Amino acid sequence: MATTNPDSPSTPSPSQFIFVICQNGAESATKSEIMNNHSNLNLAFSRPGFITFKVNSESPLPKRFTLKSALARTYGWSLGKCTSQDANSMIDEISTNPQFKNSNHLHVWQRDPVTPGKNGFEPGVSTLADEIGTLFKTAAETAGAKISVNKETKPDEQVFDIVMVEPNEWWYGYHFASTVAGRWPGGTPAIDTSVETYSRAYFKLSEALLWSGITIQPGDICAEIGSAPGGACQLLLEKGAHVIGIDPAEMETGILEHENFVHIRKRGSDVRRKEFRNTKWLLSDLNADPKFAIETVAEIVNHPLVDVKGIILTLKFSEWKNTASIPDLMNAIKALGFQVVKARQLAFNRREICLVAVKDKFVLRLGKKHAKTKKQTSSEKPKS
Repeated sequence: MATTNPDSPSTPSPSQFIFVICQNGAESATKSEIMNNHSNLNLAFSRPGFITFKVNSESPLPKRFTLKSALARTYGWSLGKCTSQDANSMIDEISTNPQFKNSNHLHVWQRDPVTPGKNGFEPGVSTLADEIGTLFKTAAETAGAKISVNKETKPDEQVFDIVMVEPNEWWYGYHFASTVAGRWPGGTPAIDTSVETYSRAYFKLSEALLWSGITIQPGDICAEIGSAPGGACQLLLEKGAHVIGIDPAEMETGILEHENFVHIRKRGSDVRRKEFRNTKWLLSDLNADPKFAIETVAEIVNHPLVDVKGIILTLKFSEWKNTASIPDLMNAIKALGFQVVKARQLAFNRREICLVAVKDKFVLRLGKKHAKTKKQTSSEKPKS
């Protein structure tokens, strides 16, 4: 028989605990960020990539709460955990929960075993999680119910969550898909990571566009500072953009040979501002301190000849504790005249934060206009 164990031995009500998923290794920074922003939350349980918090009963969260966190990949209400060596017994136990029966969607995933990109690991729904999800779907159908498994949901739909913290230890709960990332299983979009790419920047930019709602149109002029070896440029070119790659390092031959690509072999701070005159989207992925990266972007954006519509920055942090500066970095970008500024540690980021800003909020595909995620496919394979 499976054994169910709540977040506390006192068998709390479902609304007393929440779960948070973050990158493996980012737990301490995530805890500090969340507890600084939510004084009514206290740490309850923690494993690499998985945290639960107890909600102060005197200051409860609304049922459809929004967590103020750039480091939380996804989150929801925690109902407890189930442990057993027998997957079928855990499925039988969990599927009797009232919240499971109230949900039309089920998201099942494993916490990150290592940092994204390490030893070939990329986040997303694993084969094992898919198999367990199929067993849950069969159990629901046997009981006369229908449930979709590991599909992107529509906005605000209720989703039942199963986090496979260990193969024999599943934590479960539910959330409402009130954010774009909340519609994805485990907060990770379905990006095809089997495509041939020049670097992981391809996956990072793919996720950044899906999360932010920015659409790169054919013919858009995009400039990327720190473009080598060319992963992000590869994706932009596939979307039909005209791309300016700025980096003193060498670009991949397949990028250099593309008719819509121009390489400026300089540092971003050394490029003449008129080179950005017609740029619509400015990207930066510098191996530099976040403040320096933003100062470089600010000098470009503030030039009278430059009128970018939006920026996508990958900010790298030498230590997790330095992510406490994210609010200040966002304010620095807001001061440049951007109407919407958002920050998030993407599932495909490492010790990095994606910061997106647009001058006109209407360029974002939000709410019902946000297109359903489809697995990315590469129309241009890297040349060998």
